[in-house]
Amino acid sequence: MQIKSITIQNFKGIRRKAVIPLAPVTMLFGANSSGKSSILHALIYLFELIVNRNPDPEYSTITGEHLYLGGFKELVFGKDINNTITLGLDLDTSDDLDVFDEFISDVERNLVEENTGWYPDSQTNNPSFELDIKWNDLDNKAYVSEYRAFVDGKPFMTLLAQKGQKSVNATLIDVSHWPVADFFRDLADDIRNGFRLPISLHKGDSALPDPNQSLNLDFVPWKWSEIYHAHPLAAKVFAEAALSQGLLGPLRLLQKKLASLIHIGPLRVVPKRSFVAKRAPEKSRWYDGEAGWDGFYNGSRTLQQQVNEWYQLHFKCNYQFLNAPKGYGVALMDNQNSYPLFPSQVGAGVSQVFPFVVAAMKSDIGIVSIEQPELHLHPAWQVELTDLMLTQTNEYSAGKQFFVETHSEYMVLRLLKHFRKQGSNIAGSAQIIFCEKIENETRVQPINITEAGEFDRPWPNGFFEERSKEWF
Repeated sequence: MQIKSITIQNFKGIRRKAVIPLAPVTMLFGANSSGKSSILHALIYLFELIVNRNPDPEYSTITGEHLYLGGFKELVFGKDINNTITLGLDLDTSDDLDVFDEFISDVERNLVEENTGWYPDSQTNNPSFELDIKWNDLDNKAYVSEYRAFVDGKPFMTLLAQKGQKSVNATLIDVSHWPVADFFRDLADDIRNGFRLPISLHKGDSALPDPNQSLNLDFVPWKWSEIYHAHPLAAKVFAEAALSQGLLGPLRLLQKKLASLIHIGPLRVVPKRSFVAKRAPEKSRWYDGEAGWDGFYNGSRTLQQQVNEWYQLHFKCNYQFLNAPKGYGVALMDNQNSYPLFPSQVGAGVSQVFPFVVAAMKSDIGIVSIEQPELHLHPAWQVELTDLMLTQTNEYSAGKQFFVETHSEYMVLRLLKHFRKQGSNIAGSAQIIFCEKIENETRVQPINITEAGEFDRPWPNGFFEERSKEWF
């Protein structure tokens, strides 16, 4: 699965609705306090919503107490609880297996196939969703008030939860453009005609559906015997499973994808001599980079070899990383003098980039979100970070994505160079997003790269114009 775009409105500094395209490698540029971090924090907030079902997180399990979110009241634009936060994702699930079986048992499948002749296997094409988060002043808490699901960009289903009520209703189900089976083409008119009143789906105060619980269509404004008189129960079972796949299947895949998200903050620790690696580190240890050292120490020999090869072949580094004796984390071996060193005994750049390199190499990490990976790095190493990301997304880890907040001119120049050399071979592999603050709100402008290795539009305010100012 790939995340193709993120939709943000009324979140932190982003007031106007912005649909931000994302790629395997997405670089966020802009001045300090321009809103770049807001995009990464929106992804972290979505993790809390989708994985932990928490619309009001003070802290995230991804970042722990390193990053204070402050809950809905701090995240909503202008800190005005009358505003509604809107977040959404557009997904590419073309590489994922059909998930229909996860919403129907073998007994139910046999019931459907034996009594209808339908074979309910299908793929949900180009799914996307948006959800609204509001403040409930009656219960003094945030809640998901509306969930809108789309297929191929067209409305598929809308779920609504109203403040003070403990039930979730479907206010839209439109399967007319979803070619799952002939059954649904026949059912489309019946559903539309039957939608005089909302359909109650389940109890609760959140419109965000539980991807692990199939839809229940016990209370619908039509009779299943009129839909399929030969076996009404088979028709109902099929409809519940197929609609669950369309609504919940992408959400279930996204839940797994977001569970593989890590976030690395802008300042990584230099492990002390007494540092002890953890076998099962909390996700929050990635924020200051400690989990990178944990991951290397407990990683496979292949992972350790890949990390060392990158340092030696690409960074031209004279150190080799190895497990320190007695479980005290990671040490470095000087290739010239053959004696061990601790990370605190070498230049800061070596250790600052180490967690990012490990995260890029680890196969169980699907999304790497990082702030300023170029800190303390020589320009020659900065350009290699671009190669690292493109290599990992294009050759080794299909579906892996990098979201990078950066000020590095060198990283984007290397990206342009790759497009000049490879053209259509890497089209769509990278995306640049420019953020700027205008009238106290963040404006987001996507900038694409042509196959000729040029920007498709002038860089706002000039491309790193500080260089020309100082040079001339």
